[in-house]
Amino acid sequence: MAAPKKPAAKAKAPEKPKAKKGSRLGFFTVLLVLGFATPFMMPTVILVVAALFPTYIALATDNDPQKSGAVSVGAMNFAGTVPFIIDLWEKGQTMSNAFGILGNADAWLVILGAAAIGQMIVYTIPQAIATMTLAHAELRVKTLSKNLDMLKESWGADVATTKPIDKIGEI
Repeated sequence: MAAPKKPAAKAKAPEKPKAKKGSRLGFFTVLLVLGFATPFMMPTVILVVAALFPTYIALATDNDPQKSGAVSVGAMNFAGTVPFIIDLWEKGQTMSNAFGILGNADAWLVILGAAAIGQMIVYTIPQAIATMTLAHAELRVKTLSKNLDMLKESWGADVATTKPIDKIGEI
């Protein structure tokens, strides 16, 4: 008599990594501080929110789960925004100074130009890495081919056979 079959064990869904409580506390602390500081920094907030518009677009259109393209654009976009934030702080945090910076075409040229450099990084770095990897592989194939020719000279043509190993004995 055949043994009864046991029901197949159900596969457990992979568990999501739990966030550390310290990181949540830090995140909420930063949000709390920003929430209290926002009324005193409103011109800076308006400047940053408007200037980082290319970053929002990159974040919305990036298909990579790690959002590496958006990070690249965002870092460069923020780097282009920082001089104008400092300029705003030096002139005084008033709404007229913030809108004066946002109305300046040269400021937008720097801010959007920096975001464009971030986008160029997204498109050029993977191509450069692929080109270097291909060149390295071609050089390796050339070196191996040269070494194979040297083996043929030393040991004869039988060393460089393309037959499977189990067929070599049937010569």
